[in-house]
Amino acid sequence: MSCAKLGSYNFCSDRVNYLGNNFIYSSSDFGRVDVYTTIRSYLKAGSGTRCYNASDPNLNSTAWFANYIGSFVTLITLEDFKSFVSTSQMKAFLGDSTNLKLFSGTPVSETVTNYYITKLFELDPTFSLLKLPDFFFCSSEIPLSAYTSLSQADALVILERYQKVCNETGDTQVTVALASNIQTVTQQTLVKLGNGSSALSISQITSMSSSVMVSSLSTLGRVTTWSQIQVTTMVQILTNSGFKLNSSDSLQSLGTLVAGISSSDIQTISATVLLQATTSTTFVSNILMASTVNQQTFVQQIISLNSIPAMIVVNVPDALATAIPPAMLVFGQGTVDINVLNNKKWTPDQSSMFFELLAETAFDIEQLSPYVLQGFTCKGIQNMKKSTILQLIHACRPRNDRPKVMLKESQLTCMYNQLRGGISQNFSEYPSDMLLYFESQDIQKNNCRSYFSKLGDADFSVVSSVLNKAPKLFLEATTCLGINSKSLSKDNVEVLGNMVCTLDGSYIENSDPSILEKLKSCKDFSNSQVAAMETLLLSGNTQYGNTSTWNIQTLKDLGILPLYLTRNFWSQFTSATKRQFLKSFLSTLRKEKTERTKLKSLFRQISSLLVKRAASCTVGNITQVIISDESFPFGYDSKQFEFCLDVSILKDNLDSICQKVDDENFQAVILKKLNQAFPSGIPDQDVQMLGPVSRAASLDDISRWNISTIDTLGALMKPEDGVWITAQSKAIITKYLSTSENSLGITELNMINSYLCSLDVDTLKTITTKSIRNAKPLNVTSCSPEQKKVLYEISNTSFRTYRYSSDNFYDLVKAYIGGAPVADVKILSAQNISMDIDIFRSLQLEVIKALTVDDVQALMGNSLRDLKLFENDPIIQTWVNLQPQSDLNRLGLDLINNRTEAITASPSSSGNTPSSNQPLSTTTSGGTTGSTTGSTSGSTSGGTSGGTSGSSSDSTTSDGQGSSIFNGVKLMTPLPSLFLAALLIALQQVLQQPA
Repeated sequence: MSCAKLGSYNFCSDRVNYLGNNFIYSSSDFGRVDVYTTIRSYLKAGSGTRCYNASDPNLNSTAWFANYIGSFVTLITLEDFKSFVSTSQMKAFLGDSTNLKLFSGTPVSETVTNYYITKLFELDPTFSLLKLPDFFFCSSEIPLSAYTSLSQADALVILERYQKVCNETGDTQVTVALASNIQTVTQQTLVKLGNGSSALSISQITSMSSSVMVSSLSTLGRVTTWSQIQVTTMVQILTNSGFKLNSSDSLQSLGTLVAGISSSDIQTISATVLLQATTSTTFVSNILMASTVNQQTFVQQIISLNSIPAMIVVNVPDALATAIPPAMLVFGQGTVDINVLNNKKWTPDQSSMFFELLAETAFDIEQLSPYVLQGFTCKGIQNMKKSTILQLIHACRPRNDRPKVMLKESQLTCMYNQLRGGISQNFSEYPSDMLLYFESQDIQKNNCRSYFSKLGDADFSVVSSVLNKAPKLFLEATTCLGINSKSLSKDNVEVLGNMVCTLDGSYIENSDPSILEKLKSCKDFSNSQVAAMETLLLSGNTQYGNTSTWNIQTLKDLGILPLYLTRNFWSQFTSATKRQFLKSFLSTLRKEKTERTKLKSLFRQISSLLVKRAASCTVGNITQVIISDESFPFGYDSKQFEFCLDVSILKDNLDSICQKVDDENFQAVILKKLNQAFPSGIPDQDVQMLGPVSRAASLDDISRWNISTIDTLGALMKPEDGVWITAQSKAIITKYLSTSENSLGITELNMINSYLCSLDVDTLKTITTKSIRNAKPLNVTSCSPEQKKVLYEISNTSFRTYRYSSDNFYDLVKAYIGGAPVADVKILSAQNISMDIDIFRSLQLEVIKALTVDDVQALMGNSLRDLKLFENDPIIQTWVNLQPQSDLNRLGLDLINNRTEAITASPSSSGNTPSSNQPLSTTTSGGTTGSTTGSTSGSTSGGTSGGTSGSSSDSTTSDGQGSSIFNGVKLMTPLPSLFLAALLIALQQVLQQPA
């Protein structure tokens, strides 16, 4: 069957075509693979390309692959491809339209087609994309230069084809490269660009006339991939040209551009107009693309129409309900429809405000949304029937048809305490996270495997570290599953589930490789866990195979794990493979708002340690096209980044650059160049684009920023951009407040949140009661005691109207209760509030010390059992050690007072025991001294434990631990110095007695 034996060219190529397309192999003793093997053997024999001679009319066809491989191309390997044709002759073959059609019309190996495209443009850089079949349009091997060298007309033709063919898999960088060829933006241009209009640069957008923009709103308003600076710029152009934002129709006509309206402009729009616009679900969806500041301003405007809570929840769109202040969710009995509440998106603070209304409703509890159920609190259920409470707990179980109900620890322990004595062995009936708090006696021995299997779905990060739950649960699991080594079987791993996230590296390294699949669900890893994962992967004994076989698919199959791995792992991949993987991986991580510290670590681990020594740009000038690569700035070190980034490019692409740069060395370059670009100070609009780069700023940098609008303040305070240190946040907020008419208003407080604690007390005192009342609950955990007192006083005044008219006062003020005085806390103890353990621990320590057992019992109500759960917490220990054991016993929680009471005889008493009418002076190990005649005072004097005077009598017994028990009171073993002092005093008394 070889061509050598068949003679003429026509017969040879025709024979290949016949055998490839017409021959029936079912009736022969050979198959397609046999035929291809023969063809391959012939074509590889000898030197040069067989069956080709450029000077022979019969053998000079460049359709060589189509002629001599034909449909057998599906069997070709990369090695075959390289051996068939010499590099010198390849150029003519690769550009041949018949060959291109062959490789694009049959299922050929991706490795082969990638090589084909790579060599095609390498050997002929001017090859026209217009000649390329659609199949190849989505190839990542096409060089960017092929896109950027087109005319505007050709670029639009290619873009239209690219969007059609690569709709789901298209690369943003290709769209930007094509759009970079556009010199004049017209209405027709925008229509052809379609969703690709977001690839236009800020310079291209500002070059557009307002008339073109107005006439193209129907196109521009459908683009869903705009950046904030793009929509802001376009809305400014429109409004400056006279476009009015004064009707529902005009707002809706903006489409997705509505996200670019400034908060100050929203405040000028009639609330009635805004309400009318919300009848369009598309308009509401577009508002959700706006900044948080704009969304909150929008909702505040709607609320201004009618501030009655029942009307607020009707007027505010469901998806924007999270912006409603909790204080405006205090409903009178029977004034609100649960159906309305159930359709809205809520925060836990909001839903807890109306959760107790479920006690009187006939609404089907099974149908309650996760957003309503997350309002479950011990306070909210105290007036409910037991059956209703159990139904609510059951409704929070995992369900396939709805999102997880997100519950914090105090809610989970409250649920568990409600179930005590009646826990079902069908563990799927309960929220997975609640299973973390089950005790061993709750689980029947023959059901332990079932329990741990369901526990494997829990989020172990919910548990407070002081409880040390994970090691205890794992110990119980080893007993249940018969685990007696650090080598976990596949079955062990499957049952343990998310518990593997808590195991140290030695277990990961020695367990069945399936543990890697379970680790993909973990939220974070320790260094030892990462090292163990790498050891396991590099061993080659996993489903990912030997390192020599690793490729981009390996990285994709590893899920989230590459985010945490080090250079030991990344060194196994080529730079090209890493870059290609980062394009999709980084895009996903950014959309999911991955912590910036993790992104920074990834960039450092994946980048080369070698810094190129050069005095100029050698890697390649940074352009808009380069920046649009999702892997940017991979491939640059900080020096090359500085050399290759021009100030004009930085200014025109500031938003994109800042969102992609996480390394502080690169961020420092950006800040330095911005200061050069704006010697008189960086404008508000540019400051708004700094994103994570802002966190690398010095106080001197911040002093150069204009922060005059709430939009700028809000942009700087985005949590996803990283954490501010105190000095930075203080400088930013102070800078904002230095602008006339700016104050710590409602939106300001919502944006600043915990950074409020960076401000001086005098500044905090300027906050009005209205601002606190209409803001969301603020996180004041990091505030000083003095700051907390100021904030509590303001909030106490803000919500005083709720103190006696409803039972929501506590819910509203609890965020600030860490600054409450003892008297106010004691008043709350009489109001049946069931304070949860987290709020109790947030009280000032001096307040906690002053509370009696009766006070705490009344305060905590249904949450009281958590005192036992958290008995090892230092704050709880302090309080317990201040209470008489007899009082603690009344709680029935088995709380043990570990204090030591030293008994000192009165100087006027004679003998070795205290006078019956003299109070005992007691000193606790917590440093509290008081007097008691049977109970211990709660007053403190900073006394020191350890001193005991007087001698023991027959009523003194040993406790077996070096201490003594005197009439039920534990005595400390006296120090030698104290014993000597007592001996001298006794001797002096003897000497002073008359003879």
